[in-house]
Amino acid sequence: GGVGLQDHLSKAADGLTVGDYPGGEAEYRLALESTETLQRSLEVPQVDFLAQFRGFAGAIANIEGLVLAADEITSATGELLSLYGDLSGNTGAQKIFSDGAIDVDRLESVAPRVDAVLEDLAAAEANLEAIETGDRWTEPLDDIRDRALAEMAPVQTAVEVLVDIAPVLPQALGADGPRRYLIAIGNQAEMRASFGAPLSLLMVEFDDGRISIPIKGQTSTELFPPLNARVNWFGPAYNPFFQGNQRNRPFVVTNTHPNMLFSAQEMAGAWEGGNYPEVDGIITLDLTAIAAVLEATGPIESPVYGTVTADQIGEILLIDAYEDFGQDDALARQQANQQLLDELLGRILSGNDLVNAAQAIASTAPGRHFQVWMKDRRLQQLSLEAGAAGVVEDPETGDWSAMYTQNGNQSKVDVFQQRNQLVVVNLREDGSARVRQTLTLTNATPPDRPEGPPERIGYETSWLKNAYLLYVPRAARNYRVDYPQDFNVRPFAGHGRRQLGGGWIDDGFGNTMIRVVGWTPPGGQSALSVSYDLPAGTFSNTLPETPDNPSGAQAQTVLTYRVTAEPQALFIDPSLTVQVTPPPGWAPVEVPGMQVVEGTATLSAVLDQTREIGIRFEKQR
Repeated sequence: GGVGLQDHLSKAADGLTVGDYPGGEAEYRLALESTETLQRSLEVPQVDFLAQFRGFAGAIANIEGLVLAADEITSATGELLSLYGDLSGNTGAQKIFSDGAIDVDRLESVAPRVDAVLEDLAAAEANLEAIETGDRWTEPLDDIRDRALAEMAPVQTAVEVLVDIAPVLPQALGADGPRRYLIAIGNQAEMRASFGAPLSLLMVEFDDGRISIPIKGQTSTELFPPLNARVNWFGPAYNPFFQGNQRNRPFVVTNTHPNMLFSAQEMAGAWEGGNYPEVDGIITLDLTAIAAVLEATGPIESPVYGTVTADQIGEILLIDAYEDFGQDDALARQQANQQLLDELLGRILSGNDLVNAAQAIASTAPGRHFQVWMKDRRLQQLSLEAGAAGVVEDPETGDWSAMYTQNGNQSKVDVFQQRNQLVVVNLREDGSARVRQTLTLTNATPPDRPEGPPERIGYETSWLKNAYLLYVPRAARNYRVDYPQDFNVRPFAGHGRRQLGGGWIDDGFGNTMIRVVGWTPPGGQSALSVSYDLPAGTFSNTLPETPDNPSGAQAQTVLTYRVTAEPQALFIDPSLTVQVTPPPGWAPVEVPGMQVVEGTATLSAVLDQTREIGIRFEKQR
């Protein structure tokens, strides 16, 4: 019974984490049967008989504790399954989310139900920890206890997702009054630093159980006519991308700052500046996030595009649509895209695939394809803790790679952008380093695509004009930028006190950034670099006492280069290559995937999320 229980609980928890409610429920039923088997095993006369003997009494008491813990873990798993089932509409009862409505009373019961799960898990853990395995009769329970504690982990992980959000969910979804959220769909064919250009917008409103979308449309023509009309708003004073307050710019340039803590505030302000209702938060999605939803919930039918699947939607909307609809047919393309978006939102808000859709969207947050900013501090803190806030921040330790591009000619060829970030490091024995980071961008527009109009502006051109936003760590010294001869540094106007010289500026968060602008022809390639020194001690440390380095032995110093690399939400994920050359007499500690040539160590990764790479070097004896 115990062996069966562990297997079924593990599979039930797996069902929760992947959104397979029917599979998880079936395994939970089997877990219940195993629990009943365990309970019956304690009721047989032989157990009562053995409990009379001193040698067996401890073992019997431990088994009783184990069975009690098993019952509590099973109970917690069942309640959590029921809760997820109610959220996703799989229990057969009235859904919490259903056809554009919320059952507010049942939503408010989520937090107490989460607390009940936590109490069961805490009691189970206490019972398991109380098991004593000090003699030969009870020693076999040691492994069983450890495995049971391990089996709790997936259930604890599943419930921890709800622990912080459950208490604030009713208010966030309109239980105490209207809550409005602006959802921006980022177009990865025309990039901004924080995410794709916000060319489609919709405002979702939650009010006492009712869900509505009172405002939606294409940013440039429907929401800010006649064509990206300027609006007035007040934004964060320290945002270098805007000169002074009050702003007077089109909405489509609000998300220019790489850090969403600024860009989202600009978007909220510009939305209200367009005489639209004040919003309580900004949610951004792009085609990568939407593709993840289709992968989890199935394709969408479009009268214009036919069957749209997860692996097709990006190519259909970011490439084919611009080729099939010319500039004169832009309205027809926008209407077809809006119809697809409406179908997708209707599917999510119906509640039928709520859990699967939410898990799919959340899975894209590490690559910044899904980002959240909230005015409510508690909700914003949840976004920060979940890694979905789109923060760009120097880690303060080791090295830092943060490089972004921003479209400047309204072209739609960023979808073809291929990028590599190469970090070349020369370590010194004192733990300092000279670093050179190079961003290489290829405008891989298909060769059969027309070059476009001579002015090289608009979505029919194959030329790419980019602003390159390049950061260096705060500890960097002697930093400089190198770029092609026909490129130019573009300073940030109106922020004189925060200029650091040579076009470098404080980005408003204490980070050092520069902006360089230039053109890349179709099929062409551009490369820009930042180089700098990092001070002594940045990459050196002394090994702690180990069997190989016993107390009293000479302390062993090692050099460990570490870099944190930030992603940009491109359609094609960038690649990251790190090459580190140690000082003479030092050699890298090789790990899988590392290449070593003449002492220089190289590691590579896909930059689809924040990557932390470390390469350790030891002095040769």
